[in-house]
Amino acid sequence: MLCWARCASATAVLVLAACSNGDEDLPLFVEPDTAVSYELTIEGAPDEEILSLLEQSLALSRQQEKGAQSLAFLRRRGEGDVATAQKIMRSRGYYEASFDVAVEELPPEEDEGTRAEGAEAEELEEPETRAIATFTVNPGRAFTLTSHRLILIDSGGAAPDPLEAAALGSPVGDAAAAAGIVAAEQGAVAELRRNGRPYATFRSRDAVADLEAATLEVESIIATGPFYRFGDIAFTGNPSVEEAYLRTYVPWEPGAVFDVDALKAYQTELFGTGLFSGASVSPPDDPPESDSVPILVTLDEAPFRTVTLGTRYSTDDGPAVRGSFEHRNLFGANETFGVTLEAGLEEQILGFTYLEPQFLRDGQDFTAGLELRHIEDDAFDEIGGTLTVGLQREVGAHWIIGAGGLLEASLLDEGDGDEEVYLAGLPVFALYDSTDDTLDATRGQRARFSITPFAGLFDSESTFFTKLEARGSAYQDLLGDRRFVLAERGRIGSIVAADNDLVPATRRFFSGGGGSVRGYQEDFIGPIDADNDPEGGLSVAEAGIELRARVFGDLGVAIFTEAGVVSDDALIDLSAGVQVAAGLGFRYYSPIGPLRFDIAFPLNARDVDDSFQAYISIGQAF
Repeated sequence: MLCWARCASATAVLVLAACSNGDEDLPLFVEPDTAVSYELTIEGAPDEEILSLLEQSLALSRQQEKGAQSLAFLRRRGEGDVATAQKIMRSRGYYEASFDVAVEELPPEEDEGTRAEGAEAEELEEPETRAIATFTVNPGRAFTLTSHRLILIDSGGAAPDPLEAAALGSPVGDAAAAAGIVAAEQGAVAELRRNGRPYATFRSRDAVADLEAATLEVESIIATGPFYRFGDIAFTGNPSVEEAYLRTYVPWEPGAVFDVDALKAYQTELFGTGLFSGASVSPPDDPPESDSVPILVTLDEAPFRTVTLGTRYSTDDGPAVRGSFEHRNLFGANETFGVTLEAGLEEQILGFTYLEPQFLRDGQDFTAGLELRHIEDDAFDEIGGTLTVGLQREVGAHWIIGAGGLLEASLLDEGDGDEEVYLAGLPVFALYDSTDDTLDATRGQRARFSITPFAGLFDSESTFFTKLEARGSAYQDLLGDRRFVLAERGRIGSIVAADNDLVPATRRFFSGGGGSVRGYQEDFIGPIDADNDPEGGLSVAEAGIELRARVFGDLGVAIFTEAGVVSDDALIDLSAGVQVAAGLGFRYYSPIGPLRFDIAFPLNARDVDDSFQAYISIGQAF
């Protein structure tokens, strides 16, 4: 029994630290004339995971490309790797592992020993020393974790319910892997902090190994700290933002049991307002004497005003510029006012927007907008404006739904003289977005569904119609490193009208152009009139696929193909002519988003279609 106790004591410390990647500090020597290049073989690893860790961590592997100064130096490097390998093996439950390091010099290759350039004929270059280093793992038995007790102390009152290590991820009954043991300890602390114990901490760990049975028993000591409920909230660093607005995002009720996850959720909400460059939500460093814990919110306000300027170019529309101004926190509660101006050769659009968050209830926004337009293109000429108001609400993590109203007045010319248009509409929409980036998505999906009934006057006649439309896109990161991305998109729409002639051109469907089917002129897919001008239609369908690749640093390329059809009927009529295009793009991934140059060619061009179109813009095509 005494002998067993001594053996157990010798192995009572469980090594749970992360494996070191550093090499030993070595004295500096002048590199000898003959260096050593070597091949490395790692033998005996019990599984691929451990082999991979050894390859990543051993200095023999990490320094292989640099070679070694001498064979003796190479042996010393391998012997220094034993401690690192031992940590790796113990972290996976192998406490008896041993290691052998062998270095064998290889004979020179036959083509070595060539003449040195400029040297005397008798003098030859010394051949480089070549060697093979073999690092052998003798894993021994994998120890089994037979028990893992979580001992809760310092509760400061009523003790919490016991915690089971196995339920928190500890590998009880399996190999005594350190990662699972540590994960269970961290999980226990997190569980306590989610249930009223904000000051729970891990204290220590004791482990005893039975060398005869190859088993391990672990006890983890966790101090729970006192039990608390949420107390008052104190804000600092928000001189321009009203506290009443910030409190609307608090996810817990007054007096609720403390939950650290609620603090994280609140911090995320504060960041999501866009008003702060920094936000911290936490209890005080020292436990309070009362049974409620105050919450300290420390904020760092970000600039509230933003000015942007951009440009785009296409061979169809020519150059265009876009400028915008946005003021967030207009009245102290994150009210956002924006002005945008787009000016091109054919279109000039001035827009005003207003958004008030947390309107009447959490997660609900009030929106309003006014757009003034002057358009002169092949489809129609318009001078008009649209006023919109509405409510939109977040539903879950990715959905936004909304509804509202619009009033529109315009003077429209489709080639037969001016026609007055007065419309009222009730738009309803649902928006889904799970992508990882607005300008350059690499994973996730986007979708938008909308339905808008319209009523009004068109050329002095009453008109009633309903417009339905759905758009979607999906993105796949093919290798998981954002270098190769496959992107797909689709669009489908229909207008239900009693009389097709009573749908103004401004509300019909068009297809073609840089934001649609590249390779065709803007709006030119679909019916064409006698003057070779697009007429638009009552239904539309589009599809596209694009492969994006980063080929060198911030430079990338893309290949794509897209197709679209517009027909006069409310239901899609493919016999109206599906137009198909393909193209090649180049990308520069700048800090403000990808700069895009695309050139696209129609594959079944009609007489009215150009042979190609080129586009320059910021952001991906979709």
